[in-house]
Amino acid sequence: MLTIKIAGTQSWDPQKAEFRYGEPVELRLEHSLLSLANWESKWHIPFLSNVGNLTAQQQMDYIRCMTVTKGVDPEVYRRLTREQMNAINIYMDDPMTATWFRGEPKPNEPRNGKTVKQKPRPRRGGTETTAEVLYYQMFQLGIPKECEKWHLNRLLTLLRVGQEANNPPRKMSKAEAMAQQRMLNEQRKAKLHTRG
Repeated sequence: MLTIKIAGTQSWDPQKAEFRYGEPVELRLEHSLLSLANWESKWHIPFLSNVGNLTAQQQMDYIRCMTVTKGVDPEVYRRLTREQMNAINIYMDDPMTATWFRGEPKPNEPRNGKTVKQKPRPRRGGTETTAEVLYYQMFQLGIPKECEKWHLNRLLTLLRVGQEANNPPRKMSKAEAMAQQRMLNEQRKAKLHTRG
């Protein structure tokens, strides 16, 4: 969960000839499957495959969907500073796990100043990855519904771990099989003290 403190407002009331002060607001945000589902139910487009193409209004609405704090005035979101928006983006990009996959950078390794957004791989039937697809994958793997409130990147990693664990083992290539056979022959020769 990310907590953002938004400063209070100050405005001039010309009729009373005095300043009016608005209270500061604390936003608690969760980038989760639940937020994603709420956003997609409003906009009717897949969020994950369109992250780079969202309008400013759609981006701001996703932040509203991430908000856990109750009763937030919609005007508050207009007061978000550039630094706060950067903090939200960093939070959304955080892997939130120590798990990594072969051929990809580890979560604690620097990424050359660029954020590497892991896009979920398209499903076999060509279906875009949407909240419903992720819920289906969760239930198929026996992941409880409570995990819908986890950080989305952590949940995507868990889904990928579950899918890879369920995949049949990769078949050895001929070269790998021959190398393994050579190694076993060398071990047997050494154990039996023979030359071949």
